[in-house]
Amino acid sequence: MNKTLIALCIGILVLVAGLPVAYLSWPARTPASVAIAQAPSVGGPFTLQDTAGRTVTEQSFPGQWTLIFFGYTHCPDVCPTTLSTVAAILETLGDQAKHLQPLFVTLDPERDTPEILADYTGHFDERILGLTGTQEQIESMSEVYRVYAKQVPQGDSYTLDHSAVIYLMGPDGQLVSHFSQQMDADALARDIADALPRSAGDAQ
Repeated sequence: MNKTLIALCIGILVLVAGLPVAYLSWPARTPASVAIAQAPSVGGPFTLQDTAGRTVTEQSFPGQWTLIFFGYTHCPDVCPTTLSTVAAILETLGDQAKHLQPLFVTLDPERDTPEILADYTGHFDERILGLTGTQEQIESMSEVYRVYAKQVPQGDSYTLDHSAVIYLMGPDGQLVSHFSQQMDADALARDIADALPRSAGDAQ
């Protein structure tokens, strides 16, 4: 019994002693900065329609930054909370808000008609523009923005399990930053204000 216990202790000591060597020689070790740098790009071409039926693409807002969030009007909590945050950001930005176009892209085009979207976004702030399209158009934009969405059956209907990220895109269509919807509205407004021009002459 004692011999077995001694052998077990020796084995554990050898294993622990070998961990630093194994760590240094492990081929899959990748610094976090490299992993982030190698992440797929976010954003790209898209074609959708706004609540007035006008075609909207990534080139529809020349000289403006866009703040993009994906969701759906039947969302019970995340979407209304996020849109309330976006509305608060617009108020906090004041005059700078004229450089920013918020977009709410539905992930549920089957139920979110243009009329429903217009009423929904208008409840938070008239400056938030709702976008919809065919299922294929929505899926195409979701893919280039790395958005996850999946229908979850609920009785005779369904809900959507979806990612909740707010994207700040520059006038050139490139990702400037992305934010969690759980961030404080004041902190978000400060970060966005730092990226936006402070006067018309500063616009790029």
